Amino acid sequence: MSQLDQKVKEIVESFEVEKELLQNLVTLFIRSAEYGLTHSSVGKAAMPMIPTYVTQIPTGKEKGVLLAADLGGTNFRVCSVKLNGDHTFELKQSKNPIPVDLMSSTTEELFSYLAGKIGQFVETHHNDIGDKMKLGFTFSFPVEQTSLNSGTLIRWTKGFNIEDTVGKDIVAVLQDHLDRKNIPVHVAALANDTVGTLLARSYTGENKEGLTSIGCIYGTGTNGAYNEKVENITKLPKEVVEELKSKGIDHMVINTEWGSFDNNLELLPTTKYDVEVDKISANPGYHLFEKRVSGMFLGEILRHILVDLYEQGLMFTQYPTINELPHRLKTPWLLHSEGLSIFEIDDSTNLIATEIELKNMLRLPTTPEERKAIQKLTRAISKRAAHLAGVPIAALTMKIDAFKGHNVEVDVGVDGSVVEFYPGFRTMMRDAIADTQIGAKGERRLHVNLSKDGSSVGAALCALSNNSL
Repeated sequence: MSQLDQKVKEIVESFEVEKELLQNLVTLFIRSAEYGLTHSSVGKAAMPMIPTYVTQIPTGKEKGVLLAADLGGTNFRVCSVKLNGDHTFELKQSKNPIPVDLMSSTTEELFSYLAGKIGQFVETHHNDIGDKMKLGFTFSFPVEQTSLNSGTLIRWTKGFNIEDTVGKDIVAVLQDHLDRKNIPVHVAALANDTVGTLLARSYTGENKEGLTSIGCIYGTGTNGAYNEKVENITKLPKEVVEELKSKGIDHMVINTEWGSFDNNLELLPTTKYDVEVDKISANPGYHLFEKRVSGMFLGEILRHILVDLYEQGLMFTQYPTINELPHRLKTPWLLHSEGLSIFEIDDSTNLIATEIELKNMLRLPTTPEERKAIQKLTRAISKRAAHLAGVPIAALTMKIDAFKGHNVEVDVGVDGSVVEFYPGFRTMMRDAIADTQIGAKGERRLHVNLSKDGSSVGAALCALSNNSL
C-alpha cells in the first residue's frame, strides 16, 4: 500500500459515522429541539426552533392566485402561483441573479432592487388585476418571527453581509419599498424555504403516503420544519396561546434552523478539515451541522484535504512549491458539489470523467492514482453528510410520535440540489435512518418525496393562511 493510499485510508476512517453515534445524535437532537421550544433566547449553542405562526397544513383544495418571492441565495425569484384546488397548480416565474456588490451593500440598495423586480413581474404578468395581490416572501435566513407577516433578521448567512439590516423587520422593509414604488402588492406572509417545502408537499401530495409532517432542505444549506403541538411550544407568549386556543388551533409549524444543531460539538464528528473550513466561513462557530451536510461545504472540505495531502508531499508532486500549485485549488469555495457528484460515480477507465472535471474546474492535471484517492475521499465526505442528514428526520419523526397507530405511513417532503441530484444521497440517508432508533421497520414506513417549488407554492400557501395572528 502506497503512502498516499495509507493516508487516504486514515482520512476516510475519520469520516465514518458509527451506528452508536447516529443514535446518540438522534437523542441529542430531540433534547436540543425540546430546549429550543421552551427557551426564547437559545444563544449560539442550541437550535432556535422558531415558531412560524403557520397553523394550517394545506389539504390540496385551496384556490387562488398569489405571488411568491424568494431570496434564498444567489438568485431572487419572483413567481405567481395559481392554486387549482385539486392538488395542482400553475406557475409563472422570473429569476434574477443578485449582483455580488448588493450582497454587502445597504438595506436600502438591496430592498430597492428586490421591490423593483417584483414590480416588473407584476407589470408583465398581472397588470390586469385591480386589487392588491398577496405575496408570500420566502426569506431563507435566520429570522425572529413575531407573527405570520413580521420578523426581524437575526443574522445574514450564505455570503450576504449587510450590517444595517440586522434587527430590522424584513417584511416592513420590503413593504415600504413596494409602497414607495406604488406597486400593488401586500406582503402577507414571511415564509421560509423549509416551511414552504412542508406546505407545498402537503398541497400536492394527496396524502396517499401518509400525512406530511416534516419538510427538509438539503441544498446550499440545510434546514427542516415540522408540525408541533402548541402545548409543547412553551416559549410562545401567553396571549398568542390563548388566541390559538379560542380558534381551536392546536398545532403550529416550527422552523428548526437545524443547521445550528450541536454548535457546541458535543457529538458532531469533527476532523481538522472541518475546523479549517469553519474558520474561513462567513460565520465561524455557527451552523456547524450545516457545514458537514450541505452542498456549499462538501467541496470545500475536499479542497482542504487535497491541499493538505499536497503539503505532505503525497499528491500533485509536479508542483515544487505551493506558490506553483494551480491557484484555483488554493481558492476557497471553487470546488462545487456538482463536481463531487461526478467523482462519486465515475466508473470510466482510469476515471477519465474525473480527470476532465478537475481540469475544467480547477485547471488541475492528475494521475490515475490521485484520481482514485479523490474518489475515495469524495465518497467518504458525501457518505458522512448523508448519514448525518438522516439524524434530524429520525429525531423529529420520533419526537412527534409520527408512527403512532397501526401501519401508519409518514411522508417527508425534501428539496434542495444535494438531495435531488447528488448520486446516492437519499439512499445513504435512508440507510442511516434505518440504523437509528426508528429501525429498518420504521424506515420502511417513511416516504421521502421530492417537494419541488417549496419556495414558490409553499410561500403562496403561507400568504393564503387565513388564521393569521
